[in-house]
Amino acid sequence: MYLRQAEAYELDAIYGIGFDVWSDGLCYEEYLAECRSSEKYQAGTWYVLIENEQILSSLIVYRNMFGLKEGCFGIGSVATPYNLRGEGYASNLVNLVKKELFTNHSSKAIFLHSDIDHRFYNRLGFATVEGSDCMYASSDSFEFDGTMPAYF
Repeated sequence: MYLRQAEAYELDAIYGIGFDVWSDGLCYEEYLAECRSSEKYQAGTWYVLIENEQILSSLIVYRNMFGLKEGCFGIGSVATPYNLRGEGYASNLVNLVKKELFTNHSSKAIFLHSDIDHRFYNRLGFATVEGSDCMYASSDSFEFDGTMPAYF
C-alpha cells in the first residue's frame, strides 16, 4: 500500500466512493455532475491510498482557504469504497497524509470537521474543539488559539 496524489482520470471513481453517504437523494449521474463542477473539490488536492492499482481510500487536502491560517491544512471527504470499509484503510490514509503534511509541507496543524463519531479521529491523534465538529492534530510548536476554520 502506498499514498499518492490522485490522477485526474481517477476523480469520478473517487467521487463515486462517497455517493452512498453524500448524494442527498441525487441519482448517480447528477451526483457526479455536482462533484465535477464543485469549486471546493477543484480547489483541493486529492490523495489516495493505493494497492494493486486499486483505490482503497481517498481524501482531499485544503490550504490557504476556509480561514485556515498560514501553515495549516484541512482534510475532508475521507471515504472508502463500501465493500472495503472497516479494514483500516481510512485510518492508514489519514495517518500517511498527516505524516506527509507535517514532514514535507511544514504543517503546523491539520484541521477537519467530523460528521462521524469523534473517537475515530481521536484514535488518529486529533483533538476535538469543545462544542463543535471541528478537530485538529498539531505539531509541537502550534498553540491553538480557538480560531476554527469554516466547514469544508
